Amino acid sequence: MKKYRWQILAVLLVTFGVMLLASGCGGGGSADTVKVGVILPLTGDQAMFGTMEKNSFEMAYEELKAAGKTKVGDKEIQLLFEDDQGKQDVAKSATEKLVNQNKVAMLSGGYSSACSNVIAGSAQNMNMPFLVVTGSSDDITKSGWQYVFRGTAAPASKYTVSFWNMVDEGVVKLNNVALIVENTDFGKSSADGFRDDCAKRGINIVFDQSYEHGAIDFKPMLANMKSTNPDMIFAVSYVMDAAMIVKQMKELDFSTELFVGGGAGYTMPEFKDNSGDASEYIASTTLWVPNVAVPGAGEYFENYKNKYGKEPDYHGAQAYATMYVIADALSRANDFTSTEIQKALKETDVMTVMGPIKFEDWEGYTNQNKPNTYVVQWQKGELEVIWPEDVKSTDYVYPVPKWNER
Repeated sequence: MKKYRWQILAVLLVTFGVMLLASGCGGGGSADTVKVGVILPLTGDQAMFGTMEKNSFEMAYEELKAAGKTKVGDKEIQLLFEDDQGKQDVAKSATEKLVNQNKVAMLSGGYSSACSNVIAGSAQNMNMPFLVVTGSSDDITKSGWQYVFRGTAAPASKYTVSFWNMVDEGVVKLNNVALIVENTDFGKSSADGFRDDCAKRGINIVFDQSYEHGAIDFKPMLANMKSTNPDMIFAVSYVMDAAMIVKQMKELDFSTELFVGGGAGYTMPEFKDNSGDASEYIASTTLWVPNVAVPGAGEYFENYKNKYGKEPDYHGAQAYATMYVIADALSRANDFTSTEIQKALKETDVMTVMGPIKFEDWEGYTNQNKPNTYVVQWQKGELEVIWPEDVKSTDYVYPVPKWNER
């Protein structure tokens, strides 16, 4: 009997040893790596954003590696990318795979708000630190989730801070405005914030409609909107929808004194490429511009353009900065358990190309950095900064000339 007990004990010890090796001895990775899972839309209709963010993660990683900063203790940071295809169910499966099979130490990524929300909820349930890159729906950091952090992305309702400063300074004068947003988590949060800000200022919303992402004919909606004679349009759209909307406005000869996009598609080079001269004088809120007075911002922009032959916008800068935040947090963690990485993230205080990153609790948000915002405007094919004044690259054009006067 004693002999069999020893055999059983030996089997248990071997099994336990294999389990320790597979789990990286209690951390996220193998004996010589600490794994970070990054979930992005690398295929599907959001792939241009996901690809820009993956490229930017890898650029930052290469720079950190050259500086000896991807080595933390005796382990090397390893990035594992998963494609969520812009679909919530795929994002959930990717999260579970990275945590349960790949044994990552933490998660990052998250482009669309819908996918980011799914990843965040799953990460919280598994006590897995998740650092959001782009997903901006307010409720992602308003759910009290202690393992979810958002540094480079603003809550959707806060994208317009600088724009409302223009209004409050008397630069933009509004009486009647129109609101059109995609029927997504980001669109809904943006719309809620915009409505609240209008109500505070006594501004009338004369047209308020959401639409399904990927529509091809906006003319009926635009014709109805035109009949309300708004001073300004505020729109939240992905890039192809954004281009289609302004092109069809031009075809309908529908002019307003100002058109402002709520970030997302209106800042991307592909917006200009697909809308042509209809992009002229279209403004947008944004979280980053390459000439912002932050160390490394301009260098990142030029290096990305030289490496990939395309200009990045704020989405790429978000991913680039996030990689630096990850490396900083892991370098300070006492070990690579979830609780220690969570603690290291909570104590983050680092300067990035997106500005300073600190995870704070404010106005009902948890682990949310306080963002910087800007207003940009397409002028002569270039995306110029028009507000705040201390960082502007050119003067604003307002009121915008009618289509037949441009």
